Amino acid sequence: SSSSSSSSSSTRDARPRSSSSSISSSSLDVASEITRICDGSAARERAARKASSASSSASFRTLGRAAATWVNAELKHVASAHGGAAKIVARDVAYGVFEALTRGERYRGFAPNAYVCTTVVSVVGAAKDVDGARDVIGWMERNSEENVEVAPTTYTYTSYIQALDKVGRWEDAFEVLERMRRRGVARSAHTYSALVRAGANGGKLGARAAIELIPSMKSDLIEPDLAIASALICAFGVLGSEENARAMLRAIESSGRGVDAKLYTDYITAMCRCGNYDEAKEVFGRVSPRTTFTCTAVMKAYAEAMEWTLAEALFEEMCINGPKPNDQTHTAILHAYEKSLEWERAVRLLNQLSSRGQAKEIHHNIVLSVLGKCSQWQRAEILFKDMRELYNIRPSRVTYSTLISAYGRSGKTELARKVFLQMLAKRIEPDDYTFVGLMLGPATAGNFRECAKIASEMKDYGVKPTVHTYNTLIQAADIAGNYDKAVELYDELLREGIEPNNTTRELVVAVANRGASFYDRQQKTAAVASYAAGLVGVMGMALGRW
Repeated sequence: SSSSSSSSSSTRDARPRSSSSSISSSSLDVASEITRICDGSAARERAARKASSASSSASFRTLGRAAATWVNAELKHVASAHGGAAKIVARDVAYGVFEALTRGERYRGFAPNAYVCTTVVSVVGAAKDVDGARDVIGWMERNSEENVEVAPTTYTYTSYIQALDKVGRWEDAFEVLERMRRRGVARSAHTYSALVRAGANGGKLGARAAIELIPSMKSDLIEPDLAIASALICAFGVLGSEENARAMLRAIESSGRGVDAKLYTDYITAMCRCGNYDEAKEVFGRVSPRTTFTCTAVMKAYAEAMEWTLAEALFEEMCINGPKPNDQTHTAILHAYEKSLEWERAVRLLNQLSSRGQAKEIHHNIVLSVLGKCSQWQRAEILFKDMRELYNIRPSRVTYSTLISAYGRSGKTELARKVFLQMLAKRIEPDDYTFVGLMLGPATAGNFRECAKIASEMKDYGVKPTVHTYNTLIQAADIAGNYDKAVELYDELLREGIEPNNTTRELVVAVANRGASFYDRQQKTAAVASYAAGLVGVMGMALGRW
């Protein structure tokens, strides 16, 4: 019992928590709920032990199956009974129960077993509290030698992987796989589907790591199920590997196992990422029944293909006949309007969503973006004000950065800088997107020197240049006619190990063509003409990276 108590104590000291402040919107008294569940579990366990003649030689005892099952049911009930605050309330209660049962005197001898701990990991992970999930698993590992009933299981580690995925920490999720191997914990199909999904959500590096798990699956004798196939299709889509995604879908369809809406949704999304919008639409046409998720996925295809009329028609049909649109659907249709620069339609839909209390921050941000792209900076300014004053939406870093970009696109550099300073005053840290927004004004004017100055300013805030930063600098150099500098920037991007994107491709091809034409028109010396030819060659070879 002393080992259990001391381990928990170090956890509490490292992570002080205050439940009451995080659930002010809920009528639930978290402290009372924690006590109720702990008292109930202890009472049930005492009764079970009294009725049984079995004894335990463990240095500390855990809840038995019946009591543990009751605790899990209560925790799940808390999660389902509190509406929008459910995840936060459930996290506070679940972690509070874990702490109370591992803390000391009152519940000595009633430590949570692996079944309860796994539920706690799952609940706090759903609330994106990966620190809480890590602490629970750490306690389990430290005490498992004294009592195997608290040893982390396949389900425990898989729940932790899913928690890490929710916060974008795919590298840490892959480290959990190594942890499982070291401890001799079996890996399941569910474990691998969670890992592949985490990798696919981590960009190209994560997607490559996900694909490289295939040999590990084979060595663990894991047969790919629908969940794994769906996650792999997602990873292939991130990598632009259209043929592999298609082969995976055909293999599942021909296996006779049946295909669910999730797999088709991932496949439609993968085709969108690969630029094959026609196939995305074709697959959607043969999916039955249609779900909100498949409809939303193909709406994204329409958006990328600049077919906002098809996206709008589908959205209207969903509103009338179903399936019912959700927040993601609203995001997709607004994105379709944004891509096609249909700012008036975007504003109209946002107003409708706002009147029904359905507009979220991301919806306002998308409309801010399309207003900025259409030089409607004054309307963007009003929308930003309405977010705070009418709808009580606290602007995030994304919101501030989007408004900065709106000003920048219209050449309102002073207003962009003013919003940047307001953002800092609110103690909101800028990111690369923020600085790109500051660069847009001078970049459009071909003021490369000012753009370079802003890029240098990023270092003062600990922000590293990204592909978006380099794209804007290359654009500024191109507009300024400084083609040598554009080539230097592209070389620097590659040396830094930054992956070029489609925008980079369009920029470097344009720079190559304009640069060669410029040198030709100026009738430079043979040496310079040779350099111009090299410029075209360098940019041409760059295409091999896509």
